[in-house]
Amino acid sequence: MAEEGPKRGRGRPRGRSERSQVTFSLPRDDYAYLQMLVQVKRRLGISANDAARHILIRELDAMRKSEYHKKD
Repeated sequence: MAEEGPKRGRGRPRGRSERSQVTFSLPRDDYAYLQMLVQVKRRLGISANDAARHILIRELDAMRKSEYHKKD
């Protein structure tokens, strides 16, 4: 019997995960900084929310990779 290859068409596409919504407020200065980042660094998105999402996901990924949760 031949080995089966990877299953296709099942589950989420690679690199995609279930999504949950997070809502929070920032001090006015921090929000203004995000807006400035969007204007200067267009790769962060087209809105302050896009920039916040990008930065939060990037930082969480770095924390996960460094196993921050296992540090004292």
